[in-house]
Amino acid sequence: MNRRSLLAAAGGSSLAIVAGCIDDIGIDGAGGDDESGDGSAYETGSFDGEEVPLVPVEEAHEWYENEEARFVDTRGVSQYDAGHIPGAVLSPAIESEGEDPTDDWSTDTHVVTYCNCPNSLAVQRGAEFKSDGFDEVYAIEEGYGGWEDAEYPIERNETDVDVETYEIEGESDPDYDGEYVHISTADGGSYEIATVESDGTYETEIRFPDLSSDSELIVDAPDYTVEGTLAEFTSEPVTVDS
Repeated sequence: MNRRSLLAAAGGSSLAIVAGCIDDIGIDGAGGDDESGDGSAYETGSFDGEEVPLVPVEEAHEWYENEEARFVDTRGVSQYDAGHIPGAVLSPAIESEGEDPTDDWSTDTHVVTYCNCPNSLAVQRGAEFKSDGFDEVYAIEEGYGGWEDAEYPIERNETDVDVETYEIEGESDPDYDGEYVHISTADGGSYEIATVESDGTYETEIRFPDLSSDSELIVDAPDYTVEGTLAEFTSEPVTVDS
């Protein structure tokens, strides 16, 4: 099944588009080094019935150094341009227009996906690879932030960028417990996600390049979609009346 048919089968809702952050996706396994070589010793993230092993960033770096894997950035194009693992291709978890650079990859390719959340979008994209018949698919457990924190190599398509961290909180209807909220820039070049808790609240951190207080953002919750500025969305919880 290709990417388009997989997303269509998931139903087109926010559940089909995004998975939750590490606290919100299914986590199983004992963690640690995978001496078996099949991913069974790692914790896993789950999406749409597929389990994706979460590889520690230091092991992913060993694969990178030894050229043992191909890396896939699952974020938005603006985030990718602001910094990514050298050699990684951009294949967003939220499907974009145009051809995907992984379309012609052999299913025996050793694939490592990553994002910022630290691994929710990476797990979603990894699940798509597995559904398409790829066997060796992993998501970096600590995400791109963990790669940066370890001072591993990165490269930038845009050198003059500023990336800061902002927290966004909001409220939805508690009936949407477990469903997902998509936060993006107005042009869709950067995006992040949050999960509705049992009391209707949600929160996430965003690390989008070159944001200012008047940058326009879109918050797409299960029961509403609102547009506003970074200053507005970080000064008080986002609601249907925002």
